[in-house]
Amino acid sequence: MRPKLLFLHGGGTNAEIFRLQARKLAQLLTSRFEIVFPEGFNESWAGPGVLPMFEGCEPFRQWLHDTPSKPEPEEPDWSTGVPRLIKEVLEPQGPFVGVVGFSQGAKAAMHLLRFLEKRERETGEVNPIMVMVSVCGTAPFQGIKNPADPRAKAHEDSLALGKVETPSIHLIAEDDPWKPESEALLEFFDPGTRGVVKYKGGHYMPKDDELNQRIADFVNGEYDGMY
Repeated sequence: MRPKLLFLHGGGTNAEIFRLQARKLAQLLTSRFEIVFPEGFNESWAGPGVLPMFEGCEPFRQWLHDTPSKPEPEEPDWSTGVPRLIKEVLEPQGPFVGVVGFSQGAKAAMHLLRFLEKRERETGEVNPIMVMVSVCGTAPFQGIKNPADPRAKAHEDSLALGKVETPSIHLIAEDDPWKPESEALLEFFDPGTRGVVKYKGGHYMPKDDELNQRIADFVNGEYDGMY
């Protein structure tokens, strides 16, 4: 049986859309890994760049509430979502050896890994996820640091919960409007186990064959290093 990878879509899309968006990377990994595309927990409006291309592909979904103008508050540790992700996805469909997250999916993956690592330290239950890929990831509370903004304190509180130590690679697109958030998300990962790749592109999964191969090589290399 092939080991499994978890692919978490961005906010305002869904699993089927992400299958198309991530197809180049998935094609490089499916010979060795089984890839699982779960659905976000909450219905959502369409995300950036989703319309008109994916009109008719509703419902669009998101993993967590993180829009400042909406009434639902973002959580520093995604405490309502992580247990649900474990119960509804990891336990029945896992174990997973790696996770790929795009945009909000990368933030969700960070919260998940931080929880799994903490649980391992406290209980000895091994975290099976050994590698993470973040593509155009967004940060808790938009990575705001301006003390005049109430989100800055919430961002600090989230960051204080600890850094992810699982090996990770972070793809940051130079023309992405959410590039500052991708850079802020780096702070939530141990500098000794994270890598950063900056490339020409916008807020979408990379199309370049060489870059996708580089991501696949990273995932394969981390998996080989553990076995």
